[in-house]
This record gives sequence, structure tokens and C-alpha cells, in this order.
Amino acid sequence: MRCIHFIGIGGISMSAIALHLKKLGYTIQGSDLHKTDITKNLELNDIKIFYKHNKKNILNADTVVISNAINEDNPELIQAKINGMEIYTRSQMLAKISSKYKNVIAISGAHGKTSTTEMTAEIFISSNKSPTVYIGGISNYFNSNLKIGKNKYFICEACEYKNAFLDLKPNLAVILNIEAEHLDFFKNFKNVQKSFEKFEKNCKNCLKVDKKNYIVYKDNFFLQAKNIYHLGNGKYGYDVILNNKYIGKILLNAIGKHNILNSLSATAIALLFKIPFSKIQKSLYEYKGVKRRYEIISQNPCLIISDYAHHPSEIKKIILSTKKYINGKIVVAFQPHTFTRTITLFQSFIESLNLANELHIIKTYSAREKYIEKGSAKNLAMHISGAYYHNTIKSCYNTIKKRLKKGDCLLILGAGNIDQLAEMFLLQI
Repeated sequence: MRCIHFIGIGGISMSAIALHLKKLGYTIQGSDLHKTDITKNLELNDIKIFYKHNKKNILNADTVVISNAINEDNPELIQAKINGMEIYTRSQMLAKISSKYKNVIAISGAHGKTSTTEMTAEIFISSNKSPTVYIGGISNYFNSNLKIGKNKYFICEACEYKNAFLDLKPNLAVILNIEAEHLDFFKNFKNVQKSFEKFEKNCKNCLKVDKKNYIVYKDNFFLQAKNIYHLGNGKYGYDVILNNKYIGKILLNAIGKHNILNSLSATAIALLFKIPFSKIQKSLYEYKGVKRRYEIISQNPCLIISDYAHHPSEIKKIILSTKKYINGKIVVAFQPHTFTRTITLFQSFIESLNLANELHIIKTYSAREKYIEKGSAKNLAMHISGAYYHNTIKSCYNTIKKRLKKGDCLLILGAGNIDQLAEMFLLQI
């Protein structure tokens, strides 16, 4: 491989792989449809970006890496096949890179992957383990989605979409949860479960989570959070029990009760790699977090929080967690992500979004999909009493700005480009 071309280089994982290979000395280029902060950063790292898919883009390359969002009719992919070029999926290239490391640590699950990966990374980095880290967001700790370390530890998210995580061969993994997600690919929940079963078999060691009892376990390893208590402002502390023995307390600098299991999973990973519990405590107490994972944009005159939540169970957790420490009105601005997800989880979306005191729904971020009226944001809004529908992010901003009052809390939720709404509010601060 001399010159590697990435189709869909602006993806959070694709961009990290591109940057890593660039640092290893390869010539890297790629294509994407939109200029973003991610593609701008790639360009600053001397990576050429084409902002249109065209078969001519791959003329200088001998290897191609494709994003999961790329369809078979993509002109660059078609040309790469005609040319007989070496073609890797994103997950295949990630697996190829990870195979050079002694210990591959993979965090899987429908939700919580990014936060748990960040927690694990912060523990390992602060403990001078010098891990290489791939994260599905921008870390506030190292201000990137990639940190290149030594070749002993490779920490990454393991995404189940299109069975991508089956390319990895982790020494240690954790399955945080299994839910009905990515049903445009899996079709039903049973297929999701089967995929995770295959992933577990691929792992040398695999931690599982009992979310009802706050337990993370494998074989003869049993870690539990007990005596959970609210520290204030939506943050929690708990006692840590290892194999029925109390080993200390965790005071977690992350908002939301769901982060207890995320932090307990990160603790389990660290303990299995012999990191002292005192180091784990300190890291989680000083946890910096990830952008757009319950990221506080403003606290005055209103609390404004931006989060990547795009699944009903995530939305429900965030609204309920916020209600525990906010007395004012909870205003939610939500952008559905893909039409198929909205269709398959329609009733669950209604139930979760109904927990808001005021709801604003923005036009669907279609990602890889063509328009489906039944799964549109407009149709979802029509089925929720009192919901406002907005065809643009600007329209949503203008309406909320007029209605938001001191003491209210605005939750900006979604996995598309709704972060632009957060940026608009940031500019007015």
C-alpha cells in the first residue's frame, strides 16, 4: 500500500484510521460530500479531500477503504473493482491495524460505547500505559478521536452495524448492552443477539453486564456497584465490590445514572490489566468526557446540554436523568437519524419523547437512506401531542430562543448535524 484512498473519509472512525495511517507514513487521500470540522482537520494534516464522489478521484491510489455508509453504486467503488484494487471495509482496516498490538480492548454494545471507551482511555493514559485509542467522538481529554501510543494497548469501540465488530479479535471486550438497533441491516432483534454471540466467541475474554444489579462479570471475576448515591447535579458515587470484597468508592465526574455501568465496565477492564484501584478512582473523579456526550453548552441563564442520543432508550435515560436535578421545564430538540430507525422504533420514540415538557423535532438526518414518509420526522411530530416540527435547524433555533426562559433546560439530542443548533446557542453566549 503506497497511496490509500478513503471513500467517506469524513466519518468519525474513517478519519481516525486515515490519520493513523498518515502518521505511519502512507500517502492518504479521500472523498466526502460535505466539508466538516473533521475533514478540515484532515486537510490540516496534509490529507487531500475530494468533496464529490468521482471515479477519477482514485487514479493515484492503489488501495481503497470504504465506509459502511457507502453503497455498491458509488462510482469510486465501482472503478476500484474494475481496476482490481485492494479494497478494505472500515472495520477490516481497523482490524488490520489493531492486529499489530499486543492487547486489543474492544467496547461493544448498543449504547454507551463512546463514554466507556473514553473512561477506559483516560484511566490507561493517566496510568502511563500509553495506549492507542480510537473513539467515536472527540475526547475532551486529548482533543481528538485518535490517540497514538505504544504497541501494547489498543482501545477501541466495536460497532455491530453490518457485523463490523466481527473483524476484530480482542484480547478483552465488554458487551455493555444489547438492544434492537440498526434494524435496517439486522431486520429483527434475534439477528442482533446472534451477532453479539458471534462477537463474544471472537474474543479471548469477554465481560458482560447485568444492568439490573449493576454487575460486570466474566468467569471468576465479579465486579459490582453497591450503595449508589447522588452526589448532586446529576452525578453519582458508589461502593465497588470485587469478588464480594469491598475495595473502595468511585466518585464519578459524569452526569447520569447510566454512567455508573459505563464507569464500572471501564474499572473492570483496568483491574484486569492490573491498574491500581487508586489510579482508577482518580481518573474517574477527574473524568473529562467526550464532546456531544451530555456536553454542557451553557449554564446561564438556561442549562443547555448537547448529546448524541438517537435511540429511544438513550433519550429516555437522558431526560429522566436531567429531571432528577432540574426543577424547571425540560425542552427537547431532537433530530431523528435515518427513516428506518424511526419506523422500527416509532412507538418507543413517542414514549421517550413524551417525557419532555416541550418538544421540537427537526427534519430527519437521512444519512445513507432515501426518503420514507412513514419514517419521517414530520410524521413522528404529528403523532406527538404539542410537538413542534422544523424543516431547518435555523427555524428550530429561532423558535426555541423565543420560548426558552430562565430556569429551563434545553436538551439537544441526535446523531446527525443537530450539533449546529448547539453551535448557534454557543454564539449567543
